[in-house]
Amino acid sequence: MKIIKKFNKNIHAEHFNFALIVIFLSIFITLFAFISEENKITGFATGTTFENSNYGTIAQSNLREFNDVKSLGSLAAGNYYIDSDGIVYWTDDESNPAIAKVKFVDEIQKNRKIYIDNNGNIGYLLS
Repeated sequence: MKIIKKFNKNIHAEHFNFALIVIFLSIFITLFAFISEENKITGFATGTTFENSNYGTIAQSNLREFNDVKSLGSLAAGNYYIDSDGIVYWTDDESNPAIAKVKFVDEIQKNRKIYIDNNGNIGYLLS
């Protein structure tokens, strides 16, 4: 009889531990969702590399200016490339036109390919 009671206590403890793990994971996922929603940067995807060495100088006065990369969410959905000078190229068109200039670009955001979805969320492409 004592063995059965001890066995039942062990099963009850395992269920309790499992429930705690599920609760902590739910809280972590919820917090992560709130943090990433504020940045509008949603994730990573794979893509091809982009070379802008063929483009030379660009008339920067004709480009739409943005303060930072997070504000690029107002552009149309598609794939873009940000060079080391903060020039944004639209890569869905074969001519790769320069369409915008970002005033402040972090080092990790330079020379990166990004995508913008229909909701204005920005994701970095891994190449």
